[in-house]
Amino acid sequence: MKKLLSVLLAAVLALGLMAGLTGCGDAKKYNPDNFLPEGTAENPYRIVKEKMTVNIFVPRGSMNPHFADMKMFKKLSEITNLRFEFTEADTSSYANLRSAAWEDKKNLPDLFLFNNEVSEQVIYSEYGALVPFNDANLSVAGVSVGSLIDNYMPTYKALLDNNFGIQTETDAKKVAMLEDGYMYSALCVSDVPRDLTFKMFINQRWIDNLNEDYNLGLPNADEIKTVEQYVTVLRAFKKYDANHNGNSDDEVPVSAKDMQYLRNFILASYGSVFPGVEIKNDKSGFEYTPTTEAYKKYLETVNVMYNEGLLDTSVFSITTDAQLAKKGMEGRLGSFCAAAPYIVTGQSADRYNDNVPLDEQYVTFGPLTSDYYTGSPLQWGFTNFSATGAVIPEGTKCVREIARLLDIMYSDIGVQLIAYGEEGVDWTWDEREDGTPGDGSLESDTWTFNVPNNWEGSQEDYRATISPNVGTGSALYWSYDFVGRMNDKVITALNRMSEIYMPYLKLPCPEEIKMTAKEYTDIERYKTSLDVQLKSKEYDFITNESYYSKATQTSTVSSGDWDKFKSDMKKYKSEELVAIYNAAYARYLNK
Repeated sequence: MKKLLSVLLAAVLALGLMAGLTGCGDAKKYNPDNFLPEGTAENPYRIVKEKMTVNIFVPRGSMNPHFADMKMFKKLSEITNLRFEFTEADTSSYANLRSAAWEDKKNLPDLFLFNNEVSEQVIYSEYGALVPFNDANLSVAGVSVGSLIDNYMPTYKALLDNNFGIQTETDAKKVAMLEDGYMYSALCVSDVPRDLTFKMFINQRWIDNLNEDYNLGLPNADEIKTVEQYVTVLRAFKKYDANHNGNSDDEVPVSAKDMQYLRNFILASYGSVFPGVEIKNDKSGFEYTPTTEAYKKYLETVNVMYNEGLLDTSVFSITTDAQLAKKGMEGRLGSFCAAAPYIVTGQSADRYNDNVPLDEQYVTFGPLTSDYYTGSPLQWGFTNFSATGAVIPEGTKCVREIARLLDIMYSDIGVQLIAYGEEGVDWTWDEREDGTPGDGSLESDTWTFNVPNNWEGSQEDYRATISPNVGTGSALYWSYDFVGRMNDKVITALNRMSEIYMPYLKLPCPEEIKMTAKEYTDIERYKTSLDVQLKSKEYDFITNESYYSKATQTSTVSSGDWDKFKSDMKKYKSEELVAIYNAAYARYLNK
């Protein structure tokens, strides 16, 4: 059935999305002498003498126009002399359409840009279906090409050699490389703090109100260091009129769009950051977090929060920012996890609190420890490097042209285009304090995003017309050196607040570790069953008092129920799942 579905999807894609595609992968149309390895004296970004079409498969978000209409790719086409034809797959059906694209061998694109899963690369590389970026012996269309990185990607090579200037234990080269020693994808790289983890916010104004009104001695946001202190603050939010609207019963101490990020924040206070397979803190191996004492402590704490009315009971049904924002814009939320406060609260003035805008009352806090876990604080982190940026299918003839195109996307102009568009058009450097124009050469130089005065949507809605970074989060290089200089009060504050988490980030599984094709298949199979069971059991443990032996303001999961839960997880292959990760880890350590 799966094969039949794949064939049918391929037929649809071939007749529809990919109809009429004839690009540089067509040997009859490819002219190797058209290539300009170093551009021209007038334009170093020019890639070909005569226009040539490159077919690119891309994910498209609901906020985005067609890729051909995005300013970023119009500018890239202008400076490179390449013509782009896009096969767009909506993010909601991306996986199926991508699989179908691979099935349709006669109409493969020249480039898969963004969202190139490592597991897919492992599988397809075993069949010789991918072009390595670092093969010194690479020959294509009768041309001895050699290493694409060494010969045609000087910007990317320099960044790779310098680990993109990012101070981290993670090695970019090892992340990019599969076990056979080849790099089949260019990296996606980010060092922008606000995008490297989720953020927990708490209303500092509420804390101030309660300390002034009732002399409670509550810790300020930056003084909340343990989960026990956090729960104490939430209890105060619940008991008193923290928002000063005259109603002590309408405060919602903590909520979230779903349990994922709130779970991982509370879980981290007990020494783990992820409800699945996670590397141990001493890096001795992997374990299945849901069967550990840390996860049990998390369940017990959240059960208390639920039963005492501290946790929003609708947290299990809220699935969108808009649903969470209903309470946020009413000024009823004491704490929440979100990308930014204004997404949840809006930016209207709070008439009950000196007209201070709602979003400005919230600050980040954490990560936390606990009475149980007293080690270094931990925060679930997203990787700086992922080998998912760009993949070239075997059969593409214009590999040198594509390599140069990708290299430009890692350069200053490429970083700027994927972020906020073209300098002098979409954004401009600000004037310095001495009256001279900025140009980015000084660390203090800032720039302003030029949203048209007649634009009726949000700033991000406008940015979506420029770049696919909005809507899909896609970028080959999302650089803080540029993004962090944006002259915007709200964004700057968000970046600064996010920086508190950076020293404590932990990845559940280091990106350098790669599995075999069979292991990736087995992981997917085991996780499908385990994740369904875990979600159901988590809900039961949090909402069902019968699982617990009660004491004053505490809950303890009964030993019988906990043993049964762990036994059930074993039945669904939790131990086999951990064994796969440990086997891959052992191979990595023994290289």
